[in-house]
Amino acid sequence: MHQHLLLSPGGDTVTGAMEMGRQGARRLLRFRLRGGADEDALGATFAGFVFGFLFLVWGLCISTLSPNDYGLRRNFLTGGIGAQVERGGIHLTGPFLSFIPFPAAQTTLEWANGAAERPPISSRTGADPNDPDSGGQPIQISCAVQIQFVKESIREVYFSFGSYEAARQRYLLLAGNVVSNTAQDFVPQDFWSDRDRIAEKMLHKINGTLWEQGYVVATRFEIMKVHFADKFEESITAIQVAEQSKVVNEYDQQVQQVVQSIEVLQSEVQAAIANISAGADATSKEIRAHAQRDAFALKQGMKAKKYAELRDRLGFTTHNMQEFFKIHVLQSQNKGNKVVIGISGVADPAPKAADKQAARIPKNDL
Repeated sequence: MHQHLLLSPGGDTVTGAMEMGRQGARRLLRFRLRGGADEDALGATFAGFVFGFLFLVWGLCISTLSPNDYGLRRNFLTGGIGAQVERGGIHLTGPFLSFIPFPAAQTTLEWANGAAERPPISSRTGADPNDPDSGGQPIQISCAVQIQFVKESIREVYFSFGSYEAARQRYLLLAGNVVSNTAQDFVPQDFWSDRDRIAEKMLHKINGTLWEQGYVVATRFEIMKVHFADKFEESITAIQVAEQSKVVNEYDQQVQQVVQSIEVLQSEVQAAIANISAGADATSKEIRAHAQRDAFALKQGMKAKKYAELRDRLGFTTHNMQEFFKIHVLQSQNKGNKVVIGISGVADPAPKAADKQAARIPKNDL
């Protein structure tokens, strides 16, 4: 009802309020008690006029704004625009004055498929350094930018565009042109390897353009999707796969080099171990040989010493000692067996008769 009264012409508003006052008075008179005095009718009429007057004052002098809106005062009779901009709430504006609302919170402008206001932005990338004759690749950019109105610049926005919706359409056009032009400063590879830098540069240029030509500030910008031609994307995918395969092969070669290095080190270590073992074995044999030699020499020296003492004690001559050694050696070799020793100077006994007769018997008769 409040908005309806504000948008109605001034005369119609006053007439409607007065008519509502009269209707209220009639209702009060209709329900007057039986036997009531004429003063009651006059009081009801007066109350109806007061009610209508208050309603008229409310409709003509009070205006409201949403908490997240700015309001620019406008006189609907003269068309004049006030210099003061208000923030949301209930305001006493005076008769025939109201607010032209503008959003005080950040507003999003979006270019994308689906429910967005505008379709993706069509442009071309810069020329590929590896193929300067290509002239870049066609590209479609789905993106969004958030803008915010500055309270002190609301009047300039209204004077430049006439309404918020007209200003919004202008901002969509300006920001879209900036995105399209800025995309040509980058090669295709930048859009997937250095997208943050692209978005930062686009935001900087969009903010400058919107402030100079639209009196608003661009606070955030985001590239949501980048679409290349299908053939180009397939070729890029194939190139990336080949590059990744090359990297994998290089890593595989490095792994093989490490494996070969490990095998070489193992061979060197095994050779060093074999050399150390051979040297240790040779040293061990040499030490054992020396020990056996020294032990044999000590043993022989001790035997010679003890035999000399034995010879001196028994009073043997050198010849007697030689004979003693012979007997000792024979006894040590044939322990448990009878040994017959021939000693020079001892006469053999004469053979008995039976032995002589046995000697005469031929061997064939035995």
